[in-house]
Amino acid sequence: MKRSVFINLRLAVIILTLFTSLFISPIKVMATDKTLIFPVPQQIQITNDTFVPDESMSIIIPLAANENDIFLAHFLVRELSDKYGIAVKIEPRIDIPVNRKIVLIGRYDNPLIHEYSNENKIEITDKIPGPEGYILRVSPDKIIIAGSDNQGAFYGLQSLRQLLDAGNGMQIQGVIVKDWPNYPFRAIRLYVPGPENLAFFRRFMRDFMALYKYNKVIIEFNCMRLDRHPETNAGWIEFSKYMQYSRSNSTEGIKGEEKNSSHFDSGDGYIIEKNDVRDLVSFANENFLEVIPEIPSLTHGYYLLTRHPELAEYPGDRWPDTYCPSNPKSYELMFDVYDEYIEVIKPKMINIGHD
Repeated sequence: MKRSVFINLRLAVIILTLFTSLFISPIKVMATDKTLIFPVPQQIQITNDTFVPDESMSIIIPLAANENDIFLAHFLVRELSDKYGIAVKIEPRIDIPVNRKIVLIGRYDNPLIHEYSNENKIEITDKIPGPEGYILRVSPDKIIIAGSDNQGAFYGLQSLRQLLDAGNGMQIQGVIVKDWPNYPFRAIRLYVPGPENLAFFRRFMRDFMALYKYNKVIIEFNCMRLDRHPETNAGWIEFSKYMQYSRSNSTEGIKGEEKNSSHFDSGDGYIIEKNDVRDLVSFANENFLEVIPEIPSLTHGYYLLTRHPELAEYPGDRWPDTYCPSNPKSYELMFDVYDEYIEVIKPKMINIGHD
């Protein structure tokens, strides 16, 4: 009887051990393998070190810091203070202090970055890792972010933000990272926000797009205040109100056909002032997001044609969405609108639609 109980106990231990190895161990592995930085860096080594952020740390910059060095330092000051309640100072230096907790962020030719790279035999140039690339090193008393260019230094800071978030602002996992993007064009397409949502749109660009290293934002603009053609703005308001009151997302053509994708919710149905557009573009550029305006052409032209039915592809259409491509007057209006957007946004490229 006693021998039987002993055997049963041994069997229970074996079963429990197997159960533990099958169900508990994977959980531990998952915790260890958790994605700390996204997109996953090209090269990442997780160390046994931990950096504990507190108010004894300093963000150091060169005595002759450039505009981007100062911008990056202030960016991190705001993140630590506003999100984690940690107040840190920016300290101009001619050297890197020892036996103190510091954060250093900059381009490869930043004098302090250059000093650190030489002392630690780290190769970082404009070509290594390359455009938009960076290295990030977190040890118990130092966080070093060195970019091949200004964008790279900025993206290294975004990786640090993710590490801060993963540690709830209480600790930062030790890592050695060397990273560069797989694709030069990384974009999200959005409608321009309405006046009441401009602040949210800025936060989305900073705390999502920049954080995850997008570098372009395609924004559909069809409702900026136009000085040369104010009638189109009045027509847009009229059309948007009609769509909201009718609770519809599409209009009906002269033959009863459905014309989908009216885009009336662009700008939330309002007109966006030029100064607001300028501020939005400036904020995007500050966060290394290139703004590519999408200015609907040929189709989705409600914003142009509500007060210009004479240019409609189909005469008699109550809400024309396509201008007549054979009418020269269509292009006179369209190019006038292009010119005003170009003057305000100064884009490198434009999406003209034509779908």
